[in-house]
Amino acid sequence: MKKHSKENALALQQETLDLENPESSPRSSGRSCSSAFSRLVGLRCLIVLVLSCAILLSAIFWLFPRRSVSEFKADGTVKLNASVQASFRLQKPVSEVVRHKGKIEHDILRSIGLSNNSKVTVLSLNQSGASNYTDVEFAVLPVPPDHEIRKHSLSLLRSSFVKLFAKRSKLKLTTSGFGKPTSFQVLKFPGGITVDPLEPAPVSGVALVLFSVTIKTSISKVQDRLDQLNGLFEHMLSLEPYESVHFQLTNKQGSTISPPLTFQVYVAFTMRKYLHQRLNHFTQIIQTSRAKNLGLDEAVFGEVKDITFSTYLDGKVPDSDLELSPAPTPCLSSLC
Repeated sequence: MKKHSKENALALQQETLDLENPESSPRSSGRSCSSAFSRLVGLRCLIVLVLSCAILLSAIFWLFPRRSVSEFKADGTVKLNASVQASFRLQKPVSEVVRHKGKIEHDILRSIGLSNNSKVTVLSLNQSGASNYTDVEFAVLPVPPDHEIRKHSLSLLRSSFVKLFAKRSKLKLTTSGFGKPTSFQVLKFPGGITVDPLEPAPVSGVALVLFSVTIKTSISKVQDRLDQLNGLFEHMLSLEPYESVHFQLTNKQGSTISPPLTFQVYVAFTMRKYLHQRLNHFTQIIQTSRAKNLGLDEAVFGEVKDITFSTYLDGKVPDSDLELSPAPTPCLSSLC
């Protein structure tokens, strides 16, 4: 009995000592080590987690702008004030094109052959249909900006734009991997723009304007249907082997994508022998076809309006020893 009492007293005394000195207790020491180890592991995990999140966020923010860029727009004031604007298409996504904007501007300026008194500015880069195509709109601006582009430079620029639109010349970009620009369009040009979409009339011979009409469509849409249009007029006018039909398409706002347009039809003759008879023949045909929208599909070309007949259809044929040009109609670009 005394032995048990003594053991109980010693146990009680040990518990009292443990309470007074917890660090000296073996069990407390084990718990303390375990707690310290847990804190150390937890701290390391937290550091690794924070670093991982930082790396992940950095990667996301580095990649996200490249994938999300679907357009670029310059200052709206520049677009509003630019009198010469055009566009073309590249088979590259906007995210790639925008990184080479300055180089593209330089290449366009060099390709169209402008002087130091002008500069090219990209107005916008827009995703076109599929994500790997970009529509590039640009403007030609005078240098310094408070000046105007010289008339001689405008004339050269107009000629260059017409050739690019009619695919008689190419816009050359030196930027690697961009491929060939396509779908060149003129958006705005002072004094209007005129396109002779077919091959120019022969230099040796006579080219006489028959009539001109206004139709509510764009130069670009007519350009896309040239074969159809050419065949229609060849059939309607019953052309002889020595005759060929030609067109001039004019938009007074200087746009190839906006209606309306003035559609001028003229015939080139390689011989003069039956000129009077042929003009009379054309007069009768055109007068008859006038009520039928000149044979043009109204759903495609719109309604024919404001028909103006050439003075030659009134029988006023110039002398054979004079240079033939359709007065008072403006001189044809292919003959001037």
